[in-house]
Amino acid sequence: MAHDADLVGLVAAGQGRPDPPRAPGRAVFGPPESIGDAAITLDQAAALMANFGFIVFRTPPSTPTPDSCLMVMIQASPTARHFDPEVVSFWIAVEGRGHITVADRQTLPFETPFSWGQIRVVDRYGARNSFVSFGGTLSCERVGNGADLLIFRSPAVIFRLPGHSQREDWLAKEVMGFFGRLVPLLWRSPDAEPSVAATPPLVLYGAFLLHTTERVRHSATLRDAMEPELQTLHSQLENLLAHHPDSMRAAATLLATLGLGLPLSS
Repeated sequence: MAHDADLVGLVAAGQGRPDPPRAPGRAVFGPPESIGDAAITLDQAAALMANFGFIVFRTPPSTPTPDSCLMVMIQASPTARHFDPEVVSFWIAVEGRGHITVADRQTLPFETPFSWGQIRVVDRYGARNSFVSFGGTLSCERVGNGADLLIFRSPAVIFRLPGHSQREDWLAKEVMGFFGRLVPLLWRSPDAEPSVAATPPLVLYGAFLLHTTERVRHSATLRDAMEPELQTLHSQLENLLAHHPDSMRAAATLLATLGLGLPLSS
């Protein structure tokens, strides 16, 4: 995969480009709109940023390290052509404790790990689009025409929450519920929160998938409620079990340590 500096260069070259290229199989190439949409290349994502304030996408599995990415563009002045982000808030871990931090034109550029939890993108009117993630890395750079580009990258899925200009991804509410059950467990001992904060994103994502799968297996009511989402849940779990068995074993251990122990089937 190209380094973020390469991606910044691609986006800068695309600023002001009126029409992004068409993707194979699509009459008109627009940004992916759900977790189930096809992955796109970095070149395609960079071209899209000329016409959108943010996009969420997965890079193709053939890349050396496929990631889920959220790209956000903060312009020097609003374009009035699309949702124009002005402020982005997200979670970071400071000495093992979670804190909300903010990125805007006054704080850029920088590079930092970001932690699990919500990411909120807000425009000048207070409208927002939100996401939930399992952590990763964030880079922020100045690109062409005085615009600032933020790139959130994670080996785990970055899920869309309901927002001003997007629809919610399958499983997004379940991720929020998982984090809601996780937070009180962090208060049990002084070591719990730093331990979870240091957990790699793919391990934490695996813990979510295992936990949710077991909840579904033990509750007919939940199975019925989640019926449209079960294919996504099972495909995500199967993918991690097949390609990241070490992370999944660590995920099962994490659940047991936290008191959410759900054994990993052999």
